[in-house]
Amino acid sequence: MNFKKALFWTVTVSCILAGTGFALNLPSRLLANENDSDDRRITIDPDAGPRILNTLLETLPDGEPTCCEREWIIRMLHYHPAAVVPRRMYFASCNTDSATPTMFVSLSLGENRVHPEPDPSSGAILETVFDSTTGRFEVRREHRFEECVWMEGITASSDCSTVAALCRRSRGDTDFDFDSLATHANHEWMTQARCAKQEMWLYEWNNGDITSAPEKFVVHRAVDTEWEYGNNYLRLAEDQNTYGIGVKARVFGGGGCHEADAFLVMDRSDHRFTGRGYHWACAFGHTLSNRPVFNPVTGQYALLCGTDGSHTGGPLAGYYFRLEDRPAREFLQTSYQGIQSKGGPGGVLALPDGSYLAVLSGVPGSVRPTNSIPLRPPTSIGIARFSSEGAPMGPVKWVVSMANTYLSYPQLASLGGGRFLLGYGEMKRLNLAADNTDESYRAPWEYWVVEIDANGDKLTQPMRLEGVGWGEQDEMVSLGPGRVGWAYIPNPTLRADNTIPPCNSRALQLSAYVSARP
Repeated sequence: MNFKKALFWTVTVSCILAGTGFALNLPSRLLANENDSDDRRITIDPDAGPRILNTLLETLPDGEPTCCEREWIIRMLHYHPAAVVPRRMYFASCNTDSATPTMFVSLSLGENRVHPEPDPSSGAILETVFDSTTGRFEVRREHRFEECVWMEGITASSDCSTVAALCRRSRGDTDFDFDSLATHANHEWMTQARCAKQEMWLYEWNNGDITSAPEKFVVHRAVDTEWEYGNNYLRLAEDQNTYGIGVKARVFGGGGCHEADAFLVMDRSDHRFTGRGYHWACAFGHTLSNRPVFNPVTGQYALLCGTDGSHTGGPLAGYYFRLEDRPAREFLQTSYQGIQSKGGPGGVLALPDGSYLAVLSGVPGSVRPTNSIPLRPPTSIGIARFSSEGAPMGPVKWVVSMANTYLSYPQLASLGGGRFLLGYGEMKRLNLAADNTDESYRAPWEYWVVEIDANGDKLTQPMRLEGVGWGEQDEMVSLGPGRVGWAYIPNPTLRADNTIPPCNSRALQLSAYVSARP
């Protein structure tokens, strides 16, 4: 294989196990070839404990930096009127049954100008290969898509032969191959111009080569950038030959613009939409989060959603779970005021028995409607189980709590064998005098990971990460048994002076968690 060489790479684990009081110097347990200074290779000690292996890319396509998010992003804990962290990144993996799995990174590039001036952002995809023997990622291919305002959800077939991604385009662009949206029964609702200036297109490569010309399909025409609720996702159901497409949408009705989402299912054989899914709103209220998953046991897509509305009444945000063909079920609430909420849903996985496992940030116990969001108790990290029929399997189990610290940035990824990687960030510290701004609601002081089982029981000691993190809305992906991968800017934690690192980063860090029990 002809790999591109990363300009700089490192294999690190600077981590501290909770409760031990000492740092693991795991790099000393790696055997290095000292004679190969230009391209050092290492052999990973099989007796080493769980570790994070990082590869730092010092340049991105065309030398562009990571793109900052839009203003007024709705977060799990607090909004911000400015762009303060990198825009959402998306990941997909394939060839995961080998020692060299592939991870695709879909990201947005460019230095955002002060709006409402034109935003010179663009999309990009990196195709990387993780070598489980050397412990590093290599960039195999990369491509920048200047016509894309942003590059969003991405997916790949298990053998990497098919790759597809969502590209946000300007309204009125005409270089598509097929208008898939026109085949949907509710296409007029998803073609409103009054509140939306952009469209969502699907780019598809059936040769697996992201540097070749993709086929392009229009999937939604009511997409905009104001009030950034929700995200945009792409899932591939190989055995059905369908795509599941989640789109944050903005339409006009009742005298104003409304924010929700759509979940559409496309038949890959002809790129026409089926009648599955929904064309508007996962659940009651404006959509704050919309995480889809495909369940190969049931043959259905399902979604974990969060909105600014609750059927219990009052200023509460609701947590919902729904199957593609059934109404959403509300299973939890949290405080909400204006555009600020106290927690929210994270990711969701389909399990081998047909049930579902989800992660979230929220408040244990019953939450009462109030005129303002109460400072205490702080948020915790919980998991929720749902049956194959979409019914809650008991109450939320709160896995990680701290008496005086908010927890958020929840992550959940499969390690195989009934083990899962749980990730979370330490946010607002109520007893820390130096934590005197709202920035710690938006970026973590620290990132942590721990292995759990499907019941939320911890299987390892929590591990604090050094110089490594992830985006609030990002989703880690499995790289095969005992391995999980993702990408983010290096050193993303909140600084001692309560400032967030620059969101325009020239470097990108590719990370892999490797369990001690593959």
